[in-house]
Amino acid sequence: MYLAVLSLCMLLCGSLSGLILPMKKPDGSTDASSLLSHVTLLEQTVTTLQTTTGQLQTDIQVSKAQSAVQIASLTKEVDALKAELKISSNDVAVLKSEMDHMKRVYGNMNNQLNLTILDRISHDVKMNSAQVNTFQTDIKMLDKQFNLINATVGDVKKDTDRCIQNTSSAIQLITQKEAELQLTKTLAQSASQHLKKLELEQNSTSASLLLTQNNLILTSSEVTTLRGDLSAVKTQTRDNKQSLVKVSQDLKMVLADVHTTTNTSLATLAADLAAVKKQSEDSKKLVTALASKTRDVAFQVSNPTNRAPAFTALTFNKTRYNAGSAFNTSTGKFSAPESGTYMFWTKLEMVETNTYMNVYIMKSGRVPMAGGYVATDANIYVADGSAVAVDHLSKGEEVWVEVSSRHNLYDGNKSSYFGGVMLSVD
Repeated sequence: MYLAVLSLCMLLCGSLSGLILPMKKPDGSTDASSLLSHVTLLEQTVTTLQTTTGQLQTDIQVSKAQSAVQIASLTKEVDALKAELKISSNDVAVLKSEMDHMKRVYGNMNNQLNLTILDRISHDVKMNSAQVNTFQTDIKMLDKQFNLINATVGDVKKDTDRCIQNTSSAIQLITQKEAELQLTKTLAQSASQHLKKLELEQNSTSASLLLTQNNLILTSSEVTTLRGDLSAVKTQTRDNKQSLVKVSQDLKMVLADVHTTTNTSLATLAADLAAVKKQSEDSKKLVTALASKTRDVAFQVSNPTNRAPAFTALTFNKTRYNAGSAFNTSTGKFSAPESGTYMFWTKLEMVETNTYMNVYIMKSGRVPMAGGYVATDANIYVADGSAVAVDHLSKGEEVWVEVSSRHNLYDGNKSSYFGGVMLSVD
């Protein structure tokens, strides 16, 4: 039992020496790996202490049982010795009573009794006295043994109390360590939640950075395209300047010819002037084509308003493209920024059974530019109508899409749309 208590103390010392505080980062926060190692070490220490405490409690129970058996056995022996001592005391009392009686009887007898009988009685009395002395000696020995037994029982009780006290201290220490372990687990859980939150924020930041990177790539592509277009425009402008320089040189040559060649016929001069005029018209056409290429006017919208009123401009909720900002998303109408030739197209998908609908591309003055038709029956409940138009518009004229009756319009995968583009300017 003493060895078990000593082992428990040594184990507690070894375990407590291993319970170091978790490492700290330079900023004062707790290192997660160190904290987890600390929690694992605490759990192992508590498990070891619980196992040792259980073994110690088992040893205490076994020691108590053995002590109880020994005390019961000693108690029985003491009771037997007490019974024997009581019997011997009774025998001595009876013997003393008989001796007194004999003394009284023989005291009244004649002095002339036989001396042999007196000697025998004296011998018996001596023998009885010797037996009484022996009994008294045995009683003293039994008393010493009983005192020794009491002392042994007292030592066992003291050892048991001391062991229970040490066990109580160990149990209190285990309870304290369990509380520390629970607190450490709480801190570990809080740190884990904080790490998860940081990980989520990092993932969100990474997604934002990836989106920004994609936008930069798209922007870079658009910038590259614009640079190419600008280079083409510069090239055409340079060619136009060269053409104008050539025309100017030709005019100078014609003037020189007029001043230097007075004998040239009027017909030849008219032909030259016609050639110069033609070159001027070609230059004007070139300038017009250049202006048309340098002005980007186009749009594409989708997701029309469902069940819109009949014969009114449809509005579209998603704008896919609106170069030049000529399409008004609020009214659903396109306004021509310059006079010229334009192209428009539309497709509307209807989701209803047993019905029909007309689709129109209209311009200012309620003039139909193009139209389409769609019809469904009991077996076909999804169908679409489309229209395409190319026409000349004056500056400020408007173009829109309208239907002949209210119906459910569908825009899955952008299947309903309206678009247009400027082909050339006047």
